[in-house]
Amino acid sequence: MTTLSLVLWAGAAVAETPLAVPSARSAAPIRAGRVDPRAFGTDDHSVTVISATKFLGAIQVSPNLSVFCDPGICTNGSHWYANVDLPAGTVIDYIGVNTKTTVDAAMGFTLHFRDHLGGTAQLATASFPAHDFATDLYGPLGILIPSNVDRVFVLDVELAPGLADYQFFGFVEIWSRRVVSDPPVTPTFGDVPTSHPFYQFVEALYAAGVTAGYANGNFGVTDPITRGQMAVFLSKALGLHWPN
Repeated sequence: MTTLSLVLWAGAAVAETPLAVPSARSAAPIRAGRVDPRAFGTDDHSVTVISATKFLGAIQVSPNLSVFCDPGICTNGSHWYANVDLPAGTVIDYIGVNTKTTVDAAMGFTLHFRDHLGGTAQLATASFPAHDFATDLYGPLGILIPSNVDRVFVLDVELAPGLADYQFFGFVEIWSRRVVSDPPVTPTFGDVPTSHPFYQFVEALYAAGVTAGYANGNFGVTDPITRGQMAVFLSKALGLHWPN
């Protein structure tokens, strides 16, 4: 039977940054079961869905070179890339790929990190078992995005070479949560030492410009808060009321 290409379930694609093609997908572990993120911890997750239409295909020309191609032209062994656009302070806990495949390890994903000097690293990778359309989730991962300056995170969905049937890819899900940054070594306020249970959160408010504390150098950590002060805190923290 003629070798056929991966089919993007939703159609067209847009440009993305090329990366060196990693090793064959069969080298990545096959996801043995579907993970339910709700079974881990109590933190709420935000789910970001990246449609197959947002990925651009590429085929391997040499061990260190991949070339972009139209979805209708790419052959088996292709890679499909899309940016991961999440704010700093986000932790990626789960990555899921929605596929319909006829054999194990026909498809898989890799999450890449790339810096401004061209350095890259693989942060997570997995292959998935054969099944009808379903979303296989891989994790928990605990991958922190500390900053978006001079770096990019890129998803690579790979179709294994040498397949005789169509394989389908619908979308990628990213399950993430926001976290508070680590506190400084030296406390800002005299009444909130490093040993205080609220130290990290008070320092985060100060660093974000939400509060400056009292003129005497204290935060007033045990003082009651008025509705007016609460309005200032919330408005600054959330950036409220930008009129159209």
